[in-house]
Amino acid sequence: MAISHQVKQRFASRNEEIVAGLIEAAGAVPPLDPVIVIKRKAAEISTLMALLHGGEWWIHVDHEVGLVTVARHS
Repeated sequence: MAISHQVKQRFASRNEEIVAGLIEAAGAVPPLDPVIVIKRKAAEISTLMALLHGGEWWIHVDHEVGLVTVARHS
């Protein structure tokens, strides 16, 4: 099977792709789920802390208390 048959197209037509690009450029894309954004940002911080300080870092997000913890494993 050719590679062109294995790739799934994101858009049905070129016009649909252009419209999607315009919508994104205008900032009219739907907002991301805040819970996912928090998880991604906390993971990014823990990765940067590991690069900067070394070691393993863990993340704890408690939405009930309103606390995000990024700490080094001891």
